[in-house]
Amino acid sequence: MDLKNQTVLVTGATGFLGSALVKRLSIEGGKKIKALVRRPERAKFIHDLDGVELVFGDITNAAHIQNVMPGCDVVFHVAAALGGNLTHQYAVNVQGTRHLVEAAVRAGVKRFVHVSTISVYGYRNRTDVTESTPYDPGADPYHITKVMAEKTLIDYAADMPYTIIRPGMIYGPRSQMWTKTMFKLVRKRVFFIGDGSGSAYPIYVDDVVDLMLTLAHHPAAIGEAFNCTPDPSPTWREFLSGYAQLAGHDRWISLPPVMFRAFALIVSALAPKNSQAKDLNDLIPFLTNYITYKMDKARDLLGWQPKVTLNEGIQNCVPYLKEKGLL
Repeated sequence: MDLKNQTVLVTGATGFLGSALVKRLSIEGGKKIKALVRRPERAKFIHDLDGVELVFGDITNAAHIQNVMPGCDVVFHVAAALGGNLTHQYAVNVQGTRHLVEAAVRAGVKRFVHVSTISVYGYRNRTDVTESTPYDPGADPYHITKVMAEKTLIDYAADMPYTIIRPGMIYGPRSQMWTKTMFKLVRKRVFFIGDGSGSAYPIYVDDVVDLMLTLAHHPAAIGEAFNCTPDPSPTWREFLSGYAQLAGHDRWISLPPVMFRAFALIVSALAPKNSQAKDLNDLIPFLTNYITYKMDKARDLLGWQPKVTLNEGIQNCVPYLKEKGLL
């Protein structure tokens, strides 16, 4: 199925990934784009794009979604709560997904592309991860609710064609966490647990958008989940040193992991049941271990692999960092 002459709904359209997708769809042209917007003041990046209709609504409100969905051919479900307690994230990530899927089934949507995360595999894997690796979300509410969102999609999709993408650490211009924050942290020097030889999983935003568009029309994508990460993984030293070199230094201060193990054990033991802190004891070895989230499935079934190298992606961030006064 080609997206030409289709009506496309994008949830989370004002976020980093959602707005990049909306912009790409607009540039390609030939389709009607409904951009679901919860807060109008955040829509500045997309409100003047050709072919884009801003639709105000909230995925936690079933009535909003029932009103928006009719006439849509393809849904890109990007919206998610990245923080907050389990109750809040459940309302957005699980119930919101159910509202969308139920409305999409009723409307006869032809393809539903669900954005998940490699976090569904958790922190306890010590060997390479494929799409058949079992869910192991740990105690983090985000990880837990993203697993539940995938299961909700599968349970409620009926005969609607769907596909799931599980990206890693999405970086690029306008990324708050994996570009702006990372650069600010390493501008003067890099402090890191260990020597940086463990795996990082940065994937450039354009590559994520490109795979999402592939999943929206490729027949082999139906009913499947796909990792979206660099394969093989770069190390944390390679990732963070890329930003440090933009700042003109390569100062790496290694903090011995043994310093943190007892602390992590105590924090994990005392932390509330469903909290990020509960997983700290698993996170420390995860940061120092080397594994890859394999991309064989996308290569074999779709003929797709990431195109932007780490060096190219970091260099592409330079204008944005200068715009923000960080370079």
